[in-house]
Amino acid sequence: MQETVAAPAAKKRKKRKVKAFDVVIIAFFALFALVCVMPIVYLVLLSFASKSDYLQASSTTVLVFPLHFNFENYKVTLYQDNIMQAFGVSLFVTIFGCVYSMVLTSLGAYAFTKKGVPGLRIIFFFIVFTMFFGGGLVPMYLTIKDTVGTDNLFSLVIPFGINTFNMIILRNFFNQVPESIIDSCRLDGASEWRILFTFVLPLSGAGMATVLLYYIVAKWDDWYWPSLLLSNAKNLSPLALKIREGLNNARGEGQGGGWDPSRVFEQGSNAAMMIIGLLPIMAIYPFLQKYFTKGVMVGAIKS
Repeated sequence: MQETVAAPAAKKRKKRKVKAFDVVIIAFFALFALVCVMPIVYLVLLSFASKSDYLQASSTTVLVFPLHFNFENYKVTLYQDNIMQAFGVSLFVTIFGCVYSMVLTSLGAYAFTKKGVPGLRIIFFFIVFTMFFGGGLVPMYLTIKDTVGTDNLFSLVIPFGINTFNMIILRNFFNQVPESIIDSCRLDGASEWRILFTFVLPLSGAGMATVLLYYIVAKWDDWYWPSLLLSNAKNLSPLALKIREGLNNARGEGQGGGWDPSRVFEQGSNAAMMIIGLLPIMAIYPFLQKYFTKGVMVGAIKS
């Protein structure tokens, strides 16, 4: 009897034994996570530090510890650099653009799940072809200028409705919906519109969340096209473009206006500006993380 009890205990001890390979893998990913987190930690500490903290730490340590904790860098960034207006522009472009893109992407992805439609494969080939070969910067700019126009926010939304890669991911998700459900809907008299919005989209929640996160990040971080299409409308610059201009150009340290100029410094205000730009994405990602992880795996592997 004692031998039979001792056998499972020995097995448990064997299972608890950690292999050297596991230790190496854990150490590697812990180091990788530290490398990913350190820049954000550095920016947060720098944004709350004072000018004296920065000057003292620059010659002794890598990190700048805010011994004189203050919000002066955020104050000068919010008021002097007019960041709130740029934040509102980015919010409008991101929300309106994501809704517009998700509708078009869903319709395109659902259309390419149909089988037996003449010429559908040829059309799909030409759409995928655009992932590898584009029309060029100048033709794209001229097309936007002659249709939507420039120096307006719609030029940042209308021409960028569908991303081919996102449409393929969503199409792969739609293909996982059992055909029997769709056939049952058709037998009950449901139209294709109702099948898509009532059955297919709710059953593809992970794919929708994945594609939505891709669109949110792309539109929130876009500065290249705004720099070209809003060249004569600087008041419409989104936050990403405003941050890029602030980092590339010399910025003043502020002159009064509700903040203490002695505590404000250029590197700190730049860090505060970047933290403001990171906050929306960092706030949204935890809510979409579980869907995003599942969506990337299923949408990329299955066809």
